[in-house]
Amino acid sequence: MAQIIIMSKRYNQRPSSVLNIDNDYLAYMFDEVALYLESEAMDDQGNINWNKIRWKKDKTEKQQSNKDFVEFVKKHK
Repeated sequence: MAQIIIMSKRYNQRPSSVLNIDNDYLAYMFDEVALYLESEAMDDQGNINWNKIRWKKDKTEKQQSNKDFVEFVKKHK
């Protein structure tokens, strides 16, 4: 996701445009998530550290799913 946000800034486009999402509602939701993740990665001085939003894995964890992502977003509201 970080790469999409960086590309959208570089090319001055919405993140959903970079991925060519043509469904208006889906595009809005994707852009909203991109904005949220960027704000979570930003510190008080406006610097972005993408490592702030990476998932942390325990040694016992396996591949993460969409459910894990939803729980991650809920926990970081």
